[in-house]
Amino acid sequence: MSNNVEINFLKDDWPYPLFLISPVDNCILWANDNALQWFKTSSSKVIGFKLTDIFLFDSSNKDIIRRCHRSEAPIIVRDCSLNLIKIDKKTCHLTVFPSGSHVCLSIWPSNSRSISSHTDAQSVSGLGNLIAHELKNPLAGIKGATQLLRQDVEGEEAHDLIDLISSEIDRIGRLADKIEVLGDPNPVDFTRVNIHEILQSARKVIQSANPELIITERYDPSIPTIMGDADTLMQAMLNIIKNACEACQSIECSPEVILETKYRSGVSKLLDGQGSAQHLPIEISVTDNGSGIPENILDQVFMPFVTSKKEGQGLGLPLVAKIASAHGGIVEFKSEQGKTTFSILLTDREIL
Repeated sequence: MSNNVEINFLKDDWPYPLFLISPVDNCILWANDNALQWFKTSSSKVIGFKLTDIFLFDSSNKDIIRRCHRSEAPIIVRDCSLNLIKIDKKTCHLTVFPSGSHVCLSIWPSNSRSISSHTDAQSVSGLGNLIAHELKNPLAGIKGATQLLRQDVEGEEAHDLIDLISSEIDRIGRLADKIEVLGDPNPVDFTRVNIHEILQSARKVIQSANPELIITERYDPSIPTIMGDADTLMQAMLNIIKNACEACQSIECSPEVILETKYRSGVSKLLDGQGSAQHLPIEISVTDNGSGIPENILDQVFMPFVTSKKEGQGLGLPLVAKIASAHGGIVEFKSEQGKTTFSILLTDREIL
């Protein structure tokens, strides 16, 4: 991937200082406007310089760019004391993640623990095109492999599973296109969708991979169809249900996930710049009886790359927040030992 393509992907949508770094020589190839404002400087005084010309890392983090590039995985450093040349020392969070042949470094203010899910939803927009690009690359090969597999196996049950895989590949392809749209200021084209059909499809996908999991459905049949996008709502529900399933893996009692829809009064979302509010009476919730969210990340769960999973990427919930926001809704959660609930609240009217 070329520098220009990567920069076009990231643009200036990321709400915090962000740098594109060459892992070969640690040179800064690009910086967003927030980075330049943070340093109170111009691009000519940043781009082309080595990272060490601006940052003084401690011994444990001085090779963080190289480690990220080699592992091809995000690295998060919380409450890092960062010495900035020509600027006072600052305490902040660092997120380093691979971007094609290069590495991105993002600086999160230490007070970002109290950031709202609305801002977190904005932050994932900056990765929209990049994630979509990475998703699309392997899909064609997987699709071809499933078609060959279908020719080689017999039995209705096996064919049903292959058809399910093929259907999910097609959906992910459509989703990749729509993730790009979610990062665009123009709204997605919505149609009338049945949220219960989406939940049932998500349950089927999760259940096929976790047959031992008890999934209970409690749907309010009076919930009407809503204006939305079925593919992105499906992805949001899959992300939440998958998290719930994984949270139940370490418990001794039978794992259970409850999918529920109901009306809920008294919840509204203020509309930016309009001085009015949009009511959000439709609640879609996923509850699990797992171990709960670790306390140290409770107020960061919607931030990209924040995860308690050893092999997690930390992009699932930020994407959920972005999808909910694109639908005019919000995401909230409550978590304690033995019970965690994530709820998406949506409007039953045309999205304003």
